[in-house]
Amino acid sequence: MPGNSDAYQKLGYFSETVAADRKRKEYDIKNHSIVRTGRRPDFLFIGDSITQYWELTAYFDEPGQLLINRGIEGDTTTYLNKRFFVDALQLNPRYCIMGIGVNDTIDLEGDYWKLIPPRPYNEVLCNAQTNIKEIIRKAKDSSTTLILASLLPICIKVSLHEADRKRFIHDLNQWLEETAKKEDLIFLDYYSAASYPGTDRLLDGITYDGLHPNANGYSLMSSVLKNTLKQHHILI
Repeated sequence: MPGNSDAYQKLGYFSETVAADRKRKEYDIKNHSIVRTGRRPDFLFIGDSITQYWELTAYFDEPGQLLINRGIEGDTTTYLNKRFFVDALQLNPRYCIMGIGVNDTIDLEGDYWKLIPPRPYNEVLCNAQTNIKEIIRKAKDSSTTLILASLLPICIKVSLHEADRKRFIHDLNQWLEETAKKEDLIFLDYYSAASYPGTDRLLDGITYDGLHPNANGYSLMSSVLKNTLKQHHILI
């Protein structure tokens, strides 16, 4: 019989914790309310914690508009793709503003304590692109207009792979902008507005922790959103 240590080494981990599950009950109840009352959201924001923490009514006050927030802290492109119909398309919003991808970069870190090595860079990037392509396809088959948002610059000094994560953000943003042009979608360039010109360096004073926007950061993002949509004769 193998010793306990051998058995432990062979056991491994049974499952993964999925961030999207944290809000499932809340969003199911809220989604049911919207569907049951027949209200059509004007704008639905979907993404990760950067979306979830956005106090939308503090920045947008067009009369009569219904704004819905379906951000989930820790969400990734993989699980946003899985929940896109439930949390977005079934609510039939006129416009869906999507910001997702920064948490995909966690795979570039690996997990020291679980002895999980970093995933290959191209694999992580390709996975994110594939998920977003699928989301775009789903939106195209609906009456909802999808709007793509860039990732924000980061400053995470405790990260052992910050350079790789910054490279991912740059490459995915470039791909998102090109894809938006190809698919005739609106692209929100938060990145350029939130970084010093010609650099990947985050503007001072706009984040809480080098990743999540503070009030100044959300004010900047709101201005980019309003100005970009106004160019397309859309008010928010």
